[in-house]
Amino acid sequence: MKKSILALAALALLAWGCSSDDDGTTKEPTPPTPTEISSGTDVRPSWQVPNYNLYEQIMSVDVQLQDTLAKYASTEDLLCATIGNEVRGVAVAVQNGNQWKFPLTIGSNEAGVAVSLSYYCDKLHRIFTIEWMKFDANIAPTGTDGIYKPIFIK
Repeated sequence: MKKSILALAALALLAWGCSSDDDGTTKEPTPPTPTEISSGTDVRPSWQVPNYNLYEQIMSVDVQLQDTLAKYASTEDLLCATIGNEVRGVAVAVQNGNQWKFPLTIGSNEAGVAVSLSYYCDKLHRIFTIEWMKFDANIAPTGTDGIYKPIFIK
C-alpha cells in the first residue's frame, strides 16, 4: 500500500511538472506598454506663419496636445498645418494649467481639402505628423466638440 501511494504521488508530481497551459496555438508575447517616448534627431523646423491675406477662407481652432505627449511639452514646441505639403498655419505652444494648447489659424482657398498636422516636440527633438481633418471655415473657433485633441501617438 505504501508503494502504491508513493507511486501515485510520483505520477502526480510528474504529471504536474509536465502539464502545459498550451492549447496547441502559438501566442505572440504581448509587448510591454511604453512608458517613455524615444528621443529623435529632428532639428527645430523653420515653419513660417503664412500670409493669410492670400487665402479666401480662414479656419481657427484650438488644438490641445494629447496626454501622452503633454509631459514632454514646452514653450519651444510648434504645431504646423499643411495642405498639399504647403504650410497653411503655424502655432506656438501655450500652457494653461497642466494643459498645452496651440491656437491655430489655417488658410485655404477651397473647402473640403485634407489638412495634415505636424507637431514638433523640442524636448524629444521629434516631429509627429498625422492626416487630420478636412478644411472647414464654418467650424467654430474651438471646434465642434470644444477643443481638438488629435492623436499623434497611438
